[in-house]
Amino acid sequence: MQYEYKNIRELFHLGQPSPLPDEQIKQIRMHFGSIPEALENYYRLCGGCTEMNGTQDFLVTPDGRYGHYFLEKFGYSDYCVFYTENQCVSEWAFKKSDSNQENPPVYESYDNGETWLKTTDSVSQFLISQAYMQAVFSYEYSSEEFYEITPEQIQILAEKFPRTEADSDLYHGVQFFQPYPDTIIMILYNNQEYFDLIYSSESEEHFEEIDQIISEILDFEQEE
Repeated sequence: MQYEYKNIRELFHLGQPSPLPDEQIKQIRMHFGSIPEALENYYRLCGGCTEMNGTQDFLVTPDGRYGHYFLEKFGYSDYCVFYTENQCVSEWAFKKSDSNQENPPVYESYDNGETWLKTTDSVSQFLISQAYMQAVFSYEYSSEEFYEITPEQIQILAEKFPRTEADSDLYHGVQFFQPYPDTIIMILYNNQEYFDLIYSSESEEHFEEIDQIISEILDFEQEE
């Protein structure tokens, strides 16, 4: 299997596959006409994990199990929608003409399919990026809010923590740092002058350590 998603399966402790039911995958194939290999493998390995697919944004399924957005809602003639923002403000899809490709580009629409902009070069990169974002919002210990961070402060952050391979143009651009396997720092792009930062961890100890370092970088005092 070429697309195994080992990194994101580790994030969510999926030692064994957590698939969508075969019947649902068949329904998706009928709706799309064909499913790119990278997406079908995701369905079979990760599609049944609620935290990965329904915490922040939602994997689109025939039964609407994540966010109640049913597959049939998206009937665009040229695009196959497989993921949606939590309030359906934006939708992510691959081109129907690319459905026979193994790992086609992903496009995003903010206007109900009137216009589409490329957000990642591949389905697999989009799904990996989304999974890291979902982890940030699902982990127990969290900053619970976004902090403004400058490019200069991001550079300091980059000197202290390792980058992941989960960056993409999701939401105008997103990058991730991973100090520990159970801890993620996410940067969201806004413009060239400032960005938003949020971070979380499954470990209270690791969270407090990272929280202290980030507080020093951002130069604000922590609450006692």
